[in-house]
Amino acid sequence: MSLFTTLTPERICEEIAAARRLVILAAPGIVPAVAKALIAAHVRLPGGNVQVVLDVSATVSRLGYGEHSATGQLAKAGVSLQQQRGLRLGVLICDDHGWSYASVPRLVEDEPTEQDDACNAIALTQAQVLALRAELPATQMAGGPDEIAEPPVIGAEPVERETLERVERALEIAPPQPFDLARQTRVYHALLQFVELKFEGFSLQSRRIQLPKSLPVIASNDRALKERLSASLKLLDKMEKPATLKDIEVRLDDLRGAYLVPVGRAGRVILKGKLKDFEKELAQIEGDLKQCREALKGDLADALATVAESLVPELSRAVLTSPPARFRGLYPMSNEAAATFVREELWRAFPSAEDLVDGMRIHKFYKDVTYETLKDEEFEKKVKDLIPSSILNGALLHEHTAAASAGSVTR
Repeated sequence: MSLFTTLTPERICEEIAAARRLVILAAPGIVPAVAKALIAAHVRLPGGNVQVVLDVSATVSRLGYGEHSATGQLAKAGVSLQQQRGLRLGVLICDDHGWSYASVPRLVEDEPTEQDDACNAIALTQAQVLALRAELPATQMAGGPDEIAEPPVIGAEPVERETLERVERALEIAPPQPFDLARQTRVYHALLQFVELKFEGFSLQSRRIQLPKSLPVIASNDRALKERLSASLKLLDKMEKPATLKDIEVRLDDLRGAYLVPVGRAGRVILKGKLKDFEKELAQIEGDLKQCREALKGDLADALATVAESLVPELSRAVLTSPPARFRGLYPMSNEAAATFVREELWRAFPSAEDLVDGMRIHKFYKDVTYETLKDEEFEKKVKDLIPSSILNGALLHEHTAAASAGSVTR
């Protein structure tokens, strides 16, 4: 008979039900069915001959090693319950038989079944059972009536009521995820990532130049003067979008179409295997955009200077005709002083070339697939329709999601 075996929750319940003298279970956590079997054994067997060691923590429930409600059932029934923080393997001893088994975090994978080829447990020899009993909490069957039991290596700390209540509150605040969706999310997470890619381009119209209120032209009745000044202020409107910038927009659209797959309302996804290629091409575009910004900044600085100088003569005459309070109180009444005042006021009010090109940038955001995403039927349909079957099959996406769906139905 092979020592390798499969120890499912159902089989654990069967072995506990068959025990006639002793049950010891040490594991990260348990499910309600196992708790029910342990409580029945606690009622059936002599007092103290059912011992349970668990890691009573919110982490255990969130990872899916067990359910905290099952731990609470044991405590309520008076079953001897000990704490072992960080325990991640399982040991079951029923009378003279025992098994060591791997506990399964259901957040990562589902519990094994008797039909699985994979094994998660090893049957223990009688010598190993006795050795393990010596390191686990003592029972009345451990020795003679006068024998003083040594402190256990595993499970020396009793589970207090405060610990149970603290964990229960933590799980109410941050409950475990639905494990079937979480496992599917892990498969999609390895294959896909959401990407938001936006480009904010060149738009002078959104940054119109306004004359400062400190200059008196606004109140002037000289209509011809206002028209000449207005024409000067519109000089920047005549600047065309640089050809390099148009090329960058085309290349970004091509990059988006090549790598980012639209999956409906959820957005666009990229194959994680293509992230390096995507980042490399995007870095080249961003480098060209930086050069374009620097060149455009120089052109804008020249254009702003031209606008300012074209306004100085007319505005200087207006300042001397109707001196603003600040000019009257600080400057001499001369043509040179008026021109200096106008230039200072204009440059104080005008945007800088750096300000005008600052908004020209590529915005990129990455987001992971979440289990909420999988609730959107459109997402999964789009993925399977738009991504080649050879890629999905190569990533074992169909195989894993089908298995997870089947598992969630049968459990």
